[in-house]
Amino acid sequence: MKKIFPLLALILLGCNEAIEIDPDTGFEIFTIDAGTHASIVRSETFIGTGIKVTALFDDSAMYTLQLASNQADINKLVGFSDCGQHHQSESARFGWRWYEDELQILAYSYNEGNLSHKLMGAISLNQEVNLTINIEAEQYLFMGDGLETVTLPRTANCESGDNYWLWPYFGGDEAAPHTVEVRLKRTELE
Repeated sequence: MKKIFPLLALILLGCNEAIEIDPDTGFEIFTIDAGTHASIVRSETFIGTGIKVTALFDDSAMYTLQLASNQADINKLVGFSDCGQHHQSESARFGWRWYEDELQILAYSYNEGNLSHKLMGAISLNQEVNLTINIEAEQYLFMGDGLETVTLPRTANCESGDNYWLWPYFGGDEAAPHTVEVRLKRTELE
């Protein structure tokens, strides 16, 4: 039994990784290592009516992928699963990509397993941007500083259930070509 407990504790800690927090700014720092996709593997319950996020991208958000056709692929910033379903069935989140020499922000959602996305606009590197997703009856409302307000469809009569936060993820088809850091301050809307 003594050997099982430390192993179990290590497994549980691995699933709930601690995020580095910048003590000067309060930003959570999410790091996607070169050659990988995910920043963390952590389960955190989401129970809100939307999210409010302040995001900050540095120069590591600029990249060139091996296949030029993959450059338009959408990386994931932050969001949540919805309707008590897996995130590739029901979810809303912000996407981002380095495309056409600018950092583009996109609204990104799954509705009954169907992916939708819309370009909201471009933001500057090394500058904070406030982003919000509001859950409405049959749509998600995406807003951001200096960005176009966008709606994407949400399943009608969505039943509540176990929902969870979605974290920064690189890709698309290709993994991060170099280490990428994303800084976030986030709040659930009640």
